[in-house]
Amino acid sequence: MLLAAFLAPYTTWRVMAGILFTASDALFCLGALFYFAGRRLSFRPLGDLTPIWFFGLAMLLIGLLIGSVANGDPARWIVVGAQYAFAFALVPILMIAVTRETAIRQAKAVLAGVVVMELFGISVYYYLAGSYEAAKRFGPEFITGEHRLGAFMADANWNAAVIAMTVPLVFYLQRTRRIGSVIGVVSLAILLVALLFTGSFTGFTATVVSVGLFFLICGNWRSLQLILALVAISSAIVVSGVALPSAFEKRVVGALQNQDLNQAGTYSGRLNLVKEAWTIIDETSVVGIGVDQYREVSRTRAPVHNIFLLLWAEGGLLAMFGWITMMLVPIALGIRMLARDRLAAGLGLAVFASFFMFSMAAPHMYSRSWGVPLFASMALILAPALRARRPGVPPLDTPPTRMARPGLG
Repeated sequence: MLLAAFLAPYTTWRVMAGILFTASDALFCLGALFYFAGRRLSFRPLGDLTPIWFFGLAMLLIGLLIGSVANGDPARWIVVGAQYAFAFALVPILMIAVTRETAIRQAKAVLAGVVVMELFGISVYYYLAGSYEAAKRFGPEFITGEHRLGAFMADANWNAAVIAMTVPLVFYLQRTRRIGSVIGVVSLAILLVALLFTGSFTGFTATVVSVGLFFLICGNWRSLQLILALVAISSAIVVSGVALPSAFEKRVVGALQNQDLNQAGTYSGRLNLVKEAWTIIDETSVVGIGVDQYREVSRTRAPVHNIFLLLWAEGGLLAMFGWITMMLVPIALGIRMLARDRLAAGLGLAVFASFFMFSMAAPHMYSRSWGVPLFASMALILAPALRARRPGVPPLDTPPTRMARPGLG
C-alpha cells in the first residue's frame, strides 16, 4: 500500500498504453487481493458517514448510466464507471480504515512520492533547459510546449494540483514531529520551486489558500519556523538575481500585477467552455448526454473544465448531486474533528480546499492522483489514536480497522 501511495502521481507509468491503469493501480489491486484473502477489508472506512459516501457515488454512477443508455454510449459508461468505482470505492477502503501508524506512513509515502517526482522534474527541466522535444523521452507533456513542468502527471496544471494537496502534509508531519525541520524545509522548497515551474495560476492560488487555512485552524510557532526558513531562502535567491520561470512570470505574476485573469493562461478559454456548458445543461438538466459525449457536442471538441458542470451535462442532476454528496463527507469529517484534534482537522480541510478548487477547474477526476492525497488526510482524521483527545469529548464514530492484525503497511 505504501508503494501504491508513493506512485499515485506517476500517471504516465501505465501498465498498458492508452488505458488509465498505472503501476500504482496495479499495486492497489495487489493489496486488495491480500486484504481480501486475509479477510481484512473494512467496508465502513468512513464510519457512520460511509453510507453517505457510497450513496453519493451510486448516484453519480447511476446518473451517468442513465445518460449513457438514453443518449450516449453504454460501453463508455462501463469504462468510466469502473474508473470512478476504483478511485472512490476501492482506494478509500484500502487507505482509510487503518491504524494511526499506518496512516502516518501513508502520509509520508504520499509526500515522498511527490517530492521525488518534483525533484526529478526540476533536475530534468534545468538539464534540458525546458525543452519540450527533449523531455518527450520521459513521457508525454513532461515539459509542455509552453515550457511548463508537467512531470509524470503529464499536465502542468494537474502537477500543480498534486503539489497544492501535498504541501499541507509537510506542515502536519513536521508539527507532529514525524519529520525533522530540515527535511520539512527541503521538501517544502522542492515543492514550491516545482510549483513555480508549473506556471499554474490555479495551483498557486490553491496552495496559498490551503496553507492559509491550515495556519488559520492550527498554526503555531513550530509551523511558522518552516515558513520563516523558506522566506529566508527565497529572499537569498531573489537577491542573487535568479530569474523566476518565464511561465510563472507570464501566467501568475502578470495576472496578479495587472489584476487581469485573462493573463492567467487559459482562463478565458475555460470561461467560454463554462458558458457553453450552461447552454448544453439547459437541454439535458435531468437526463444527461452520456459519458464522454460532451466533447462530441462541444464546438471546441473539449470537455468543460468544471466537474460539477461536466457531471450535470453528462449524467444529469443525479450525477452532479451525487458528487456534491460525496464532497460533503470530508468537510463533515474535518469539522467534527475540530473539537478533538485541530491539527488533523486543519490538514483534512486544507487538502480538501485544494481538491475542491481544482474540481472547479478540472473535468473527470477519477485519476487516483486526485484522491490519494485526500484519502491520506482522511485516514489521519479517522485514525483510532485520534479519538477523544480532549476530556469530555465523546469518541468519534470511527470505522473498524485492521489495527489488531499485522498490516501490509
